[in-house]
Amino acid sequence: MESLFNQLLAEAKAVHDAVPALRDFAVWPEDLVFEPPVPRGVPVLPTIEAMSGDGALQAALAAVGRYASWVQTYSEEEVGRHFLDHYGYIELFGPTGIFRTQACRAFVGYWGPGLFYPMHDHEAEEIYLVLTGRCLFEAEGDAPADLGPGGIKLHRSGQSHAMTMGDEGMLALCLWRGVGLAEDAKLS
Repeated sequence: MESLFNQLLAEAKAVHDAVPALRDFAVWPEDLVFEPPVPRGVPVLPTIEAMSGDGALQAALAAVGRYASWVQTYSEEEVGRHFLDHYGYIELFGPTGIFRTQACRAFVGYWGPGLFYPMHDHEAEEIYLVLTGRCLFEAEGDAPADLGPGGIKLHRSGQSHAMTMGDEGMLALCLWRGVGLAEDAKLS
């Protein structure tokens, strides 16, 4: 199982190293320590696993799908059942990630077709790289950005932001840096 997660880590690093905005945002941590995850699925996992033909990172994500500890930050009372049925992410590395580090965090997340992720914020700065699908990013103080594969969106510390997914949903690689790394996002 660890070899599958190492492959996912290697594919994520290859994406990081190939995208200047990600490299400039955060240095890839050198102190990663594998912490075997307790498998936890999400309802949208079959959709994520079906993306295995969309690229090397997606294939590696699909391979670890059933072994990963998938996360959903919010409760049904906060976002509704429909949102929870079409959303999930893994913390690839970070304070509570599959690979532990205090340097920064990396997530791979999926939000389903047409899903609206309401205004939320967090202390850590973040950057999104859209891997598949489309998303309309809206953030306080910024013009809306409709981004497809390869699109980059940066959110400053404490900047409230919302996301509306396109017809295909969105799979994204997200990095966090700075203060508040160990904290979750909260709805605004």
